[in-house]
Amino acid sequence: MSGAMMRLLICALAMMIALVAAQDTNIVYPTTAGPSATPLPNADGYTYAGCWNETIDVAGSGGVRALSEVGNFSANNSMTIGSCLKFCQSANARFAGLEYGRECYCSPYLSTFSERLDESNCSFACNGNASEICGGRLAITLYNRTEGSTGMAWRVGSGSQATWYGFLAFVFMVFAAFL
Repeated sequence: MSGAMMRLLICALAMMIALVAAQDTNIVYPTTAGPSATPLPNADGYTYAGCWNETIDVAGSGGVRALSEVGNFSANNSMTIGSCLKFCQSANARFAGLEYGRECYCSPYLSTFSERLDESNCSFACNGNASEICGGRLAITLYNRTEGSTGMAWRVGSGSQATWYGFLAFVFMVFAAFL
């Protein structure tokens, strides 16, 4: 491996370490929401779409999240529905989802492996506002962007599309290893 390539890899590793070190390490664990806690029906151009399952443990999903890994992610101890929707709106994401009371995912599509769940599965209060629901354990409080769109496109793609993307990612990683 050339010296320039080694320096590039060391620089990339240092940046990753800095990003991890900069994250909030004082995790506030989710609590079950009180009976009066609710999801917002709509806000910031998004409409509530229900409680949906996370897909990382679903057979055949390849461990891919319900809200695509190509999207944006944020986690903090002051998460609210409004802060997540604003974050996803700034990323121009079609879907916004909250999970575990503190996680926000933004994505252009919802995995075909994700299915609507009973509302009781999304029972965690938002860490930043206990009167709001922010998902559950492997359950996403999902919002669909309707502002500026022609309707509600629930899911785009197919299971084979996720497999194809995984294959392409693998090919690119192998190619990058030889550079």
